[in-house]
Amino acid sequence: MFFLKFILSILIILINFNSILKAETLTFPTNLVANTTGFVLLSTSGTTPTISGYSGTLLFSAVASAGNIKVTDTSNVLKAAGYCGYASDASAEPTDCSGNSLTEVGFRGSQSDINTAIATLSFKGDGSTGSPTITVSVTPAGTNYFSENGHYYEIVSSTDITWTAAKTAAEASTLYGLTGYLVTITSAAENTFVSSKISANAWMGASDDGNYTSNTHATTEGTWEWVSGPENGKTFTCQPSGQGKQAVAAHSDCEVHSDTSYENWAANEPNDWPDEDIGQEDYGHIRSGGAWNDYANNQTVNYYIIEYGGMPGETATNSTNINLTVESIEASGSTATTTGLTTLTINSTEASGSTYNAFDDKQVKGMANAQTEHAKRFMFNTTNQVMRRMEQFRRIGINKSTQFKDIKLALANNQNNYRQRAPRELFDNYIDQYNNLPTENIYNLISELPLTKYLKENYGMTPKNWAFWSAGSINKGRLNFSSDGDLGIINRTEGFILGADVNYNKGSLFGIALRHEDDKTNLGTKNGTRFLARSDNFSLYNTWQGSEKNYIDTFLGFGETTYATTRIVDTSNPSNVVKGKFKANQVFSSIKYNFKNVYKNYKLHNYSKFDFGFVNFDGYSETGNSSSKLQFDKRELETLSISLGSAIESKINLTNSLFIPYFKIDFNKDLTDGSDVQANFVGETTKYNTTIDKNFSSMVILETGFDWFLENGWNIKSVISRIDKNGLGHENLLELRAVKSMQNLY
Repeated sequence: MFFLKFILSILIILINFNSILKAETLTFPTNLVANTTGFVLLSTSGTTPTISGYSGTLLFSAVASAGNIKVTDTSNVLKAAGYCGYASDASAEPTDCSGNSLTEVGFRGSQSDINTAIATLSFKGDGSTGSPTITVSVTPAGTNYFSENGHYYEIVSSTDITWTAAKTAAEASTLYGLTGYLVTITSAAENTFVSSKISANAWMGASDDGNYTSNTHATTEGTWEWVSGPENGKTFTCQPSGQGKQAVAAHSDCEVHSDTSYENWAANEPNDWPDEDIGQEDYGHIRSGGAWNDYANNQTVNYYIIEYGGMPGETATNSTNINLTVESIEASGSTATTTGLTTLTINSTEASGSTYNAFDDKQVKGMANAQTEHAKRFMFNTTNQVMRRMEQFRRIGINKSTQFKDIKLALANNQNNYRQRAPRELFDNYIDQYNNLPTENIYNLISELPLTKYLKENYGMTPKNWAFWSAGSINKGRLNFSSDGDLGIINRTEGFILGADVNYNKGSLFGIALRHEDDKTNLGTKNGTRFLARSDNFSLYNTWQGSEKNYIDTFLGFGETTYATTRIVDTSNPSNVVKGKFKANQVFSSIKYNFKNVYKNYKLHNYSKFDFGFVNFDGYSETGNSSSKLQFDKRELETLSISLGSAIESKINLTNSLFIPYFKIDFNKDLTDGSDVQANFVGETTKYNTTIDKNFSSMVILETGFDWFLENGWNIKSVISRIDKNGLGHENLLELRAVKSMQNLY
């Protein structure tokens, strides 16, 4: 029994897998921006319309609610009834589907033939409609899709079929999970659609035969109802008298239903023709020109029309229809690979009714927002990493010189110990950059700096009296904006800093630092819109002790960041991207006032800190195959924040070492104003604007770590930090420092 169940399970899996492989799909841009003064290829979005998973002869149709639509390559497809001016199907090329005044195109062909044609599908706006719609459908030949009600219509040929047989056959039919029924026509638009696409005399689902109608009138003759489908039982005509020899008037209780008041009877119909017998013609029938007639059940009719859709509780499960919302400027957008309905927006910027703004695109605004957040994050990380060096200095109160080669040695010898907490590439990056750098080059670098020369000439500070230090850090964080519908930000940052400082007075320190940082930021998803930011920074820092309990830390930094951006144009087609590259320069500073108290073996530090920053983002132009490329203007960002915090630490004397654990809590208030961003599409002059406001107004920072000073000169420092950004996101930090001193530091 178990073996049988196992075999059945495998068969079910294989059947489902086969269904997936054969899924009928239509891949289409769902978001398009274009100047539609002239015809614009929909493929300029970066996604070429295609269909897949189909077999046999198909019918493709596309309908524009405003403006015009056409295909320019019709060489491999065939004429279809009711499209491009053709009255019937024919095995000939539909050249008229390339006309410039069409609002609807349709043709027949195989999957490959249709793909050739729809690759040239083009749209032209009407100059006033900002958001027209295009509806696209792919169905088996003989089946049509009506965009106004979302229903399908199939013409079935059956010689001399009776109305009752047609009704039974229609109601036994299904399409895409929808139950069929004899067509019920409830509007002029639907009647025009049916008659133009299905040019034949055919049965429809109307009757005044009491065996099928649901009214309880004393006389049912003359009360015409729709007797099939979702309109079943609804009266649409109360027949008048005098239209035939025995065409009686409907009962006085007859009342047309408000949902089904449309009718299109031919002149003097219904008339119960041909003689005096009542009830000879009780069944509805549509003529090839669209007018209705009453017929006898067994009268010669060779076609019936099945309608699918609208039945309670049913939705199409494997249809391929796309609603394309069109607004008309430069092609951009996302792609729908769908077997259902989706929306394409063509923003016609030349249209008088257009309200399009490029920054309405979440990918565009999200990119500018993420760049702003990165600039603030880089300045924050750099400032705090240097501030930690000054805090480390005060924990031991002295600053002995360290040989630079020992810093490299510490990183190389200890990378295996930390590999489980930090990725290998972080350590490899440090060693690659610094392991082969001769010691004398470092001293020459420091000695030749203008600042170093100035300090040597005026204050006697020489490089060989300085202590060198280094630290590596990893930051991972995210900001989520789902409540506003914006894209979230996910970032991973790896940084390395090298510093040199001198203890020029009791409790006072002056230093310089060089820092490099790589930041990978993704919007929404890992492989979505993203950028890589590589930043370098040079900073000066100083801690000055005014008294035993008071000291002031100051910091000044200069930075440059190179951004490499990748923006997704089609959200369902990650290969459709535009790219950009530009730089930003930063100047930022910080001043921190500290007050220290000692209680037994504990030190308590209370502080307040002010941070200031200025960022200049260069303008840049995106590149790529899509015409949605944007050109961004230069912009500026001024940042300001204030922090209040406390830290507690304690010295623990161990055998041959000193261990100093600490804990810190910090509350940061962001006072930054918004940054204005301007952009235009490449080749266009219309400017679009938005303001990037701060995403969170405050942060709470929890930090813990330790300094471990060994008797043999090793100094190991570890920092773990958690930043909560006003409930909208967080960031986690792991920082490692490893230095070997030639002298004991305690």
